[in-house]
Amino acid sequence: IDPPSQGCGETAGPEEAPGPRPGLPSTRRSSRGQRGLLPARAFLCSRKGCLLLAESGLSFIAFVSYVASLASTFFTAPLLEFLLALFFLFADAMQLNDKWQGLCWPMMDFLRCVTAALIYFAISITTVTKYSDGASRAAGVFGFFATIVFAIDFYLIFNEVAKFLKQGDSTDDTQA
Repeated sequence: IDPPSQGCGETAGPEEAPGPRPGLPSTRRSSRGQRGLLPARAFLCSRKGCLLLAESGLSFIAFVSYVASLASTFFTAPLLEFLLALFFLFADAMQLNDKWQGLCWPMMDFLRCVTAALIYFAISITTVTKYSDGASRAAGVFGFFATIVFAIDFYLIFNEVAKFLKQGDSTDDTQA
């Protein structure tokens, strides 16, 4: 996982909540609790955070396009990919991979991205060639964009896992 970058035009440091306005009740406690549910800005600006946001956004747009099109039989794939991308977004942001160490998170994320890219590619080709309405064409185009984003993500995950495995092999060779 990438270290948090200093992107999005923000500097590292604690965010200060604005003080209560005169004459209005203080909502500091409720806003602090609600902010605990949102992913950290540093994670959202990281490479993995941006990819997961793009995956969930494109999957949602493709889902809405498929529902509104004649190719509505394909709406379940973007819906499932949207929900899985949201789950991995919050799991990575809340660092559940450190809390639930019994699961192989990189492999699950890799398989999610590979299957999503293949499924999006297949249904996008079918949608663009078989259906001629505008919503179907839009769904196919957003499906192709989602295919590219998922393919980039699984390529980056594969490189990280390969680099990790090469480091493990080099330490085993030096010990033997």
